[in-house]
Amino acid sequence: MKSSFTLIELIFVIVIIGLLASVAVPKFMQTKASASSNSAKSVVSSIRTTIETKHGEWIINDDLDSGDGYTPQGYPIKLDEASDNASGEDLFVGTSTLKLLKNPIKSCLNNDCWFKYKADDTDNNLSYYEYKFNDDEYITLEYNGSNGKFSCISDGGMSKKDCESIID
Repeated sequence: MKSSFTLIELIFVIVIIGLLASVAVPKFMQTKASASSNSAKSVVSSIRTTIETKHGEWIINDDLDSGDGYTPQGYPIKLDEASDNASGEDLFVGTSTLKLLKNPIKSCLNNDCWFKYKADDTDNNLSYYEYKFNDDEYITLEYNGSNGKFSCISDGGMSKKDCESIID
């Protein structure tokens, strides 16, 4: 008598593998989305810490006349001198008069990337950045140099709560 698998046994094994894959693939996709969100949150956290550090230095140095890249409230006016909608630009490094991050974030227009959304509104101390998770989901953040804070101004494909969790 030959010892081999019957057709029914092979089909049974294939069905079990299919069931396991149907559970594993969505979990993998959820993990990837969580990693992208955590990456964006990490960048925002780093730049917020840097902004608060610069604000503290401004207070300690009694530099209340502003200038040198600070708003009258003591926050950086601009976070970088990058062009809008461009790849390969250094983001969040500051300006020639006020240095921020030592290791820049490179802008790109692909998925899982930051880029400068539009030109700075220097009259109102506003800068705009976008993080693209994938083709359907992105967030657009506004940096306000008057108070040193980010806010969600667009949450393409994401809930407002998810967008705000990245900047909190």
